[in-house]
Amino acid sequence: MKTLTPRQAVLLLASAVFICAPRPIIAGVPAHLGEGACAADVTTTPPPPSAAFLAQVLADAEAVSEYVVRIRRELHLTPELMWTETQTAALVKRELTLMGVSFQDVAAPGIVATIGSGAAPVVALRADMDALPLTETADIPDALRSQVPGKMHACGHDGHTAMLLGAARVLKAREHDLAGTVRLVFQPAEEGGAGARRMLDAGLAAAQPPIGSAFALHNWPYPETPSGTVGTRAGTIMAGSGSYEITLTGAGGHAAVPHKNIDAVVCGSAVVMALQTVVSRLTDPLQSVVLSTTVFRAGGAASNVMMGDTAVLAGTFRALDPGVFEWLHGRIEHVTTATAEAHGCAAHVNFAPAMDGVTREEYPPTVNDPRAAALATAVAAAMLGPERVVEVAPVMPAEDFSFFANAYPSAMMWLGAFNQSAGATWPLHSARYVLDEQVLTTGVAMHVGYAAEFLSRGFQANPTP
Repeated sequence: MKTLTPRQAVLLLASAVFICAPRPIIAGVPAHLGEGACAADVTTTPPPPSAAFLAQVLADAEAVSEYVVRIRRELHLTPELMWTETQTAALVKRELTLMGVSFQDVAAPGIVATIGSGAAPVVALRADMDALPLTETADIPDALRSQVPGKMHACGHDGHTAMLLGAARVLKAREHDLAGTVRLVFQPAEEGGAGARRMLDAGLAAAQPPIGSAFALHNWPYPETPSGTVGTRAGTIMAGSGSYEITLTGAGGHAAVPHKNIDAVVCGSAVVMALQTVVSRLTDPLQSVVLSTTVFRAGGAASNVMMGDTAVLAGTFRALDPGVFEWLHGRIEHVTTATAEAHGCAAHVNFAPAMDGVTREEYPPTVNDPRAAALATAVAAAMLGPERVVEVAPVMPAEDFSFFANAYPSAMMWLGAFNQSAGATWPLHSARYVLDEQVLTTGVAMHVGYAAEFLSRGFQANPTP
């Protein structure tokens, strides 16, 4: 684990002020991250420190900790898959109504709540709400486990939703102090349904006054981010992710006369192997790319008699660079069709396959704006201490917060959640995953701290510990 010393934290903020190397514009990179947009936009004359205010924010978050844990446990019992989060949305609306916070449906069951003056500047805080199709086997009391067979909050979105509701309570209590407007985005369908894009298209992107920055947290239960820490980075933090389904069509027949058939099984096997060369031989070795075929369905009705007509392959591809991610589409299609033709088969590549009736959406890489990342880091260092701010590296999982990051200067931040004593050592998307509830207070405080600092000073904020 690499943490920032106090001196490193100061140097990080100083580099955000003074260093700005020109970068070429890459296809797919948000305009606000193109040439000329960098951390040098931070003022060279920081305003007075706000560490005392952030200490009060942390105290306010601690004051609502029992509430946040209670809400998280209620949500954990009744997980819902993407685009079916109706009970979750009802709970969110119930709590917002009790707080006296106004809200509206946006791409239902998505919800956008508003706290503050209603005037600019505007900051968006986002939490995802959906669960995963897993049966929970976590080592926790049965009464705290998912009560819905085959569904589980194995990515911690119940915690994300609870933290944003906790932040709503704190922000509502301080509403008269807010120098602008906070939009709290409770988003459905992160797990493959691109709920973020749907909410933006359904009116969030056009809302006035416009959003100036967006912020999100994701719990991160891995050894490099132990509970009590947070971490982020400027630039790409998560990969872009796409799916493919390949249908190969040959001509089945009796296995005793293979020369009279066109064998889709052999063709499919060749395509699987050929696709490996997209990474090993066609991609710059300095680029991070994953291409994995995870499904192979083929064959006839009898093992010793019949060859089938078709083979179906499916898998995932990922890349950190937006340009490389777009390039992969053409390479996958070219390698597949050329290999299929060599084996006498027809090939069809579908980059929008459906699973359980829901189309799997592509997610672009999540690219943090340098100014937003610097602000989140500065808030964390001032509020929690520089020793609790972790230097993170990009990762290959994907997130549809990337759509927010493409639209606004944004920051995705890890909420450290690895804690052996709490049993929180299992990875995201594991049926044995456990969320360390002690980290929820930190999450609430980071939401409130980022929002308040952005509204007060924009990207000129530079609180010192």
